[in-house]
Amino acid sequence: MTAAGPASSLHVAVVGAGFVGTTLADALVARGCRVTLVDQSGDVAGATSTTFAWLNSHRKRPESYQALNRRGLDVWRGRFGDRHAAHVTWGGHAVIVARAEHVETLRERVVHLRSLGYPASFVPVAGAAERVPGAVSPGAIAAEFPLEGHCDPGPIRASLLAGLAASGACTVVTDAAVAVDGAGVALRSGGRVDADRVVLAAGNGSEALAASAGFRLPLVGPQAGGAAWGFLARIVVPSHGIDRVLSTDDVNIRPDGPDALVAQCLDLDRAAGPDHQHDPEIAAAFASRVMHLLQRDDATVASVRVGHRVIPADGQTVAGPLDGTPDARTWAVVTHSGITLAPLLAELIAGELCGGEPSPLLDGFRPGRFAAGGRQSEGVAPARRPGEQ
Repeated sequence: MTAAGPASSLHVAVVGAGFVGTTLADALVARGCRVTLVDQSGDVAGATSTTFAWLNSHRKRPESYQALNRRGLDVWRGRFGDRHAAHVTWGGHAVIVARAEHVETLRERVVHLRSLGYPASFVPVAGAAERVPGAVSPGAIAAEFPLEGHCDPGPIRASLLAGLAASGACTVVTDAAVAVDGAGVALRSGGRVDADRVVLAAGNGSEALAASAGFRLPLVGPQAGGAAWGFLARIVVPSHGIDRVLSTDDVNIRPDGPDALVAQCLDLDRAAGPDHQHDPEIAAAFASRVMHLLQRDDATVASVRVGHRVIPADGQTVAGPLDGTPDARTWAVVTHSGITLAPLLAELIAGELCGGEPSPLLDGFRPGRFAAGGRQSEGVAPARRPGEQ
């Protein structure tokens, strides 16, 4: 667990035991809270099961969101990452692109990030592509982002849950939350969890739960082919030699051990949606692109999953009390950058719940921006270019 802060007598119900909710429960217990973690299955599911797990502050707008993700990286590179070092890889991120629109985007991105003090540099294509000869084509350019990395969130979450169980201060309730109010959480079974505070960390289920308490927390809609949907493939490639996150014109990959890769093909996400069934053509496209990239013919697709991304309606993280007051009964932590931001958001929200001052880092990310008459949805464009998510 994180370093303990001042003791607290609060009982907090955290709804959602994905990566965000479990990390928050760990931070609350470390501060002396009693926690009930409510989850409908208890398994690794939802966004946690279909994340690329890329640790980055790569393409984050506006600059306040880039700064928030940069601080998230700092926490990963410090105490949180140190606790889970066996499941975190700081190999950096390389981008190799040749298509004109991607080359222009990469040039602009490197210049912008360097202006913010974020390490980014153009590098010789031959050096960046020495392990991936298929990525080099006429006109290609390459850049590296050395602060970035990736993790395996499943084992980290399992370790956090084991620590919570051993603490004696956390109870896990395997049931679906159907409504929340100022006094706790109503469950599908007819039961109830009474608590001093409730925190919604239920991913895409958070919108309806917030509405049950009378609050507006809009998320990107579930339309097929929209920003909220994407494919994630696991591809077996024996001794692939890839040691970092790699983005190219046609595929993004990262290692999943020495003999497998996790892959995204963002243009294929146009076919993803809530009713998508297994499509051999999608699997074949993943295999073909990876084999072309690595100049090999032995890539085997082990699985292709459809992920439902958790994206607030304006694309920005939501973190804080739903009514905007420090003593609010109902809070929310909902973010599209859940892997990178979870440890930082857990520290900040746990600190505020236990009586600390509101963090200025969260200015602009409070739920109240969606209140009646507040900020409306600005639309979120689907991720389609290398280095997007």
